[in-house]
Amino acid sequence: MNFAKRIYYSYIIILICSTVITIAGISGFQRLEPFVNTLNSSNTKSLYYAEQMLFNISAKKDIRKFEEYLNMAKNNITEPDEAKVVDKIAGNYQPSFYGNSMYEEETINDITELSRINRVALEQAGLRAKKMQTVGIWIIIFPSIFIWIIGLTLLARLQRTFIKPIEELNNVIVDYNNGNCMRRCPSYAVLKDLQKLYDGINRILDEK
Repeated sequence: MNFAKRIYYSYIIILICSTVITIAGISGFQRLEPFVNTLNSSNTKSLYYAEQMLFNISAKKDIRKFEEYLNMAKNNITEPDEAKVVDKIAGNYQPSFYGNSMYEEETINDITELSRINRVALEQAGLRAKKMQTVGIWIIIFPSIFIWIIGLTLLARLQRTFIKPIEELNNVIVDYNNGNCMRRCPSYAVLKDLQKLYDGINRILDEK
């Protein structure tokens, strides 16, 4: 394999690694999107509905508004335990607006539980988003380290197989021109093409 092909394949490897890094990075950070969207959508809405129900049952005493937000909460169920709590609220809220303190207390507790469920879901979504962000960062870091290792390995190989032999060839010619007629190219080179060049130079110098 001649030097030109070695350079060609080296660049191909670098390009492939760079492409893999780009794809991995994009893929990793794209996975953050669902969690970020969750933070700003369903759970936030459910918290708002719960706050409005609590306000309308405890302060404003507006059953029409309460039912409006209750229906919104029913249509915005996202967590496993949320539906059960909303059903309890729906079953107990009416006596609360007609002076039944026991039902009112139970309904308020259920609304508080609804808020807690969605608040915990928001916190967990935030933790998952941070975790995925960390994963995305490491997805980029590890391939970057890998490509640095490949690059340094290729550089060392080029140094050994081409750069140093060419420097050796140059030094032989320079020394010969400076009067050192005994110095010759090494009898072995890693690349066959360079070895042929070494042998040819040595024959020329021997004939002089």
